Amino acid sequence: MRAFRTVVVALLVSGLSTPGFAGDLQKSIAKAAQQADTQSQKTGGAKAAMWVGSALFVGGMGVGLYAFMNNKNGEFSEFGEANAVNKKLGAAGVSVAFAGGILMFLGSRAKRAPSVTVGAGQVTVSKRISW
Repeated sequence: MRAFRTVVVALLVSGLSTPGFAGDLQKSIAKAAQQADTQSQKTGGAKAAMWVGSALFVGGMGVGLYAFMNNKNGEFSEFGEANAVNKKLGAAGVSVAFAGGILMFLGSRAKRAPSVTVGAGQVTVSKRISW
């Protein structure tokens, strides 16, 4: 049984790696990747990045401010005020807000970004320049 499995795997690997047998498969994968790239450009990936980025920014800043400002010492300040806040949660909130800001920045510049296409044995970068 083990020899049978080894032969089947060897045939699959050799069949998919040989251009004569897998030529249509490679072409269809490249065509599907190109169609997915054009579809994502048409659907507005930039708007999605802007919305997700703004949600992360608002949520992260809210959590960060709450964690840094909410102390457990009561109404009046006293000694040890800095140790009463949740520093780890505040740092995590500010980090998420930073990531959201990066997404908003990249989403706003997506129209001018170069197009990267990955194909069989090649990576192409195209950029339209006009002035």
